[in-house]
Amino acid sequence: MFYTLFKTILFIFRLIDLVIITIFVFSISLLPKFLIKPFMPKLFRLFCWSFIRFLGKSPHIHENFTPPLPKQYILISNHPSGYDLLMINALFSVKPLAQSGVRKWFIVGRIAEATGTVFVERDKKDSRNAAKDACLKALDAGHSVLIYPEGGCYGRDLTPFKLGAFDISHRTGIPILPVYLQYEAENSYEWGWEDNLPRHLFKMITAINKHTHCHIFNPIYPQNFNDAKSYQEYVYSLYKNWQQRFKLIDTEENESVSYTGTSLQNS
Repeated sequence: MFYTLFKTILFIFRLIDLVIITIFVFSISLLPKFLIKPFMPKLFRLFCWSFIRFLGKSPHIHENFTPPLPKQYILISNHPSGYDLLMINALFSVKPLAQSGVRKWFIVGRIAEATGTVFVERDKKDSRNAAKDACLKALDAGHSVLIYPEGGCYGRDLTPFKLGAFDISHRTGIPILPVYLQYEAENSYEWGWEDNLPRHLFKMITAINKHTHCHIFNPIYPQNFNDAKSYQEYVYSLYKNWQQRFKLIDTEENESVSYTGTSLQNS
């Protein structure tokens, strides 16, 4: 009884925290862009952290790299869940590349747009080219960018990587920072084909196991590859290996995969 009461009170406090921060950040996002450009990315990270707290658990950070990380990079990640957007943007100062549909999301879309998110219609070549140019301009201005090389959110199993992120890295000489995201409750956190945004949020909120993991690996430098294609193939092979290593259930053989590594609880 007391445990249930405590959990209910905690949920209410987290909800109040999210509502207050969302109203504040959304209100700021309505101001002219030239006024909010310097500090809107920090407010977006504040919003992401508030949403993570509301969902109930901070991610475990696994630092599988030799410090320091480069000051500028092209961050790539697998993309099984909508939670990916929150986790990566809370942990890293990056300009995200997102599908144009995100712009239509209630409140979140407006905040993302004000933050400087680059939107792309992936089925239109002109839009893809414009998005690539926008990423190049962001990198030229000294920012780091976030690109999901699968080209969208297609669930827990990796799909072949697109060439875009690797072409940009090869052209600019800016390294790729590979991140692998893992969810212990894969069924609850995966964005399935039948999911819409409300259903997906409900599944995450009601998940019993809320442990999430962010594995950060050593940056990969384009100078080690002759072309973007070989670069892409190499990095994709790394992700396939990480998928086998970190998946709790192997979907092909239905066998448990041992979990290795130490975690650092992010407070």
